Amino acid sequence: MEILKQIIHEAPEFAVFFSLALGHAVGRLKIGSFSLGSVASTLIFALLIGQLGVTLSPVFKTACFALFVYSIGFKSGPEFFGSLNRGTVKLLILAVVVCVTGLVLVITLCHLLDMNKGLAAGLAAGALTESATMGTASDAINRLGLDAKETQNLSSNMAVAFAITYVLGTITVIIFLRNIVPSILKVNLKEEAKKLEASLSGEGREISGSINPYSPVIARAYKVVFIPDTVRTAGDVEQLLGNRTTVFRVVKEGKIMDSTPATPINKGDILAIMGTYTTIMNAEQVIGPEVNNPEALRYNGKLLKVVLTNNAYHNKSIKEISEQADPHDLRGVFLISIKRQENEIPLFPNTVLRRGDVIQLMGDEGQVDTIAKRAGYVEKSSDKSDLVMLTLGIVLGILLGLLSVNIGGIPITLGVGGGVLVSGLFFGWLRSKYPVFGSLPGAAQWVLQEFGLSAFAAVVGLSAGRDAIDALNKSGPELIVLGIVVALVPQVIGLWVGHKLLKLNPIILVGGLCGSQTVAAALSAVSDEAESTTPVLGFTVTYAIGNVLLAIWGPIIVNLV
Repeated sequence: MEILKQIIHEAPEFAVFFSLALGHAVGRLKIGSFSLGSVASTLIFALLIGQLGVTLSPVFKTACFALFVYSIGFKSGPEFFGSLNRGTVKLLILAVVVCVTGLVLVITLCHLLDMNKGLAAGLAAGALTESATMGTASDAINRLGLDAKETQNLSSNMAVAFAITYVLGTITVIIFLRNIVPSILKVNLKEEAKKLEASLSGEGREISGSINPYSPVIARAYKVVFIPDTVRTAGDVEQLLGNRTTVFRVVKEGKIMDSTPATPINKGDILAIMGTYTTIMNAEQVIGPEVNNPEALRYNGKLLKVVLTNNAYHNKSIKEISEQADPHDLRGVFLISIKRQENEIPLFPNTVLRRGDVIQLMGDEGQVDTIAKRAGYVEKSSDKSDLVMLTLGIVLGILLGLLSVNIGGIPITLGVGGGVLVSGLFFGWLRSKYPVFGSLPGAAQWVLQEFGLSAFAAVVGLSAGRDAIDALNKSGPELIVLGIVVALVPQVIGLWVGHKLLKLNPIILVGGLCGSQTVAAALSAVSDEAESTTPVLGFTVTYAIGNVLLAIWGPIIVNLV
């Protein structure tokens, strides 16, 4: 222990990275759907290591948090601004109700129990499972004008409150949404998910030209033996098989040729056909036996990830977009998947697309390129980030955070965290509209997000030192009860509003409640219970709104408690 203490004394940065290593190692462990998470784990280890006495620069802490909150804003920007429309107004209301309930509850309880600003901020950040709240609150605490000792005491209290209530908040929401809500609503999540899927798919019909886990795209070769006499061209075969199946090659008397809808078909020809699994497997009964012809099946295809930016496709279902498009343009093009904020969206005809969605297209190279240009821009694999826009965005965010407005004699300011968050939201949205600048690849976003917040938590925990033990002894039992209450009450209120007033589908409602308190672990739990990804449809909008509102609550709580 003395050796470790000496190392930390000579190189304080060792304590930061040691906390990060231990925190991320433990944070990735899972028990069912629950994991402690890298941030909470890092904070706990930092609190323990901090007992040895560590002195760190607050500038490093603020810089790390700025990187984190900018990446969160950048990632959420398209979804946040895209959610401000009629199509998602119910989910927007749900998120606001849950977040505002959490804010009012924390402020009320802390006044009644005479809890200090640090405990209040930590309680909100932990029980509502929004780590960013701790960062924005920390900045607000530093601006109170208190002496260094009192400021450090409040920060220590915040760290302890967060560490205790984060775990409780996560577990409480998981149990409530997975085990209790279905009983309250008298529904079965699996059955409700099936009903929603049937509704989205047009009463069970599979969407033309789309692929889901149950109907992967495949290519097979068949010999024309007993095809009807009325079928004379490749286009006739495609119409006969349905579901936008494509005959992409024809072998006539040993000669391989690319196919168009007008290519004539005769008995004895070999057809190379591409389509969904369920459709292709029926081709043998319609055309003739399957044959092995690797040359015919050699396909000059292309797989592209496209970020949707075309306003003509925003808030429209896949079915609507498909019906409006020229069938010739869609020939041989298949929609493989849709991702929204890194979450895979169920693929059905009535699934609604939004600006910023990442759609994966596969098919003929020329056709795919045409559709991609029409839909948005191709997400190119890149290992380069636009550091000019990244740093400029953070600079502008810091300047915005320095501005203050007096309301009722109380100076209200976003602070560095809030200002950088708003800047990130704006630049993320701007990037989705004009993708020629501001590149920040997903991997870079992940590193900034994970490292930035974990390093911030490490500095908070290490700086807390022995004050953390005093806070734990004094407020520990109280925080356990409050953590459960603050996590649960907003969910109950949100459930009532979502079910009784907004009339949300149970699956959408459960996903929306997960997102409103930014509990990704709960989304995983209810998706597993429902055996479906449909809860994601309610999650993405409320998650974007929740991230922003709960982060803004930090300085509000500090100023009002």
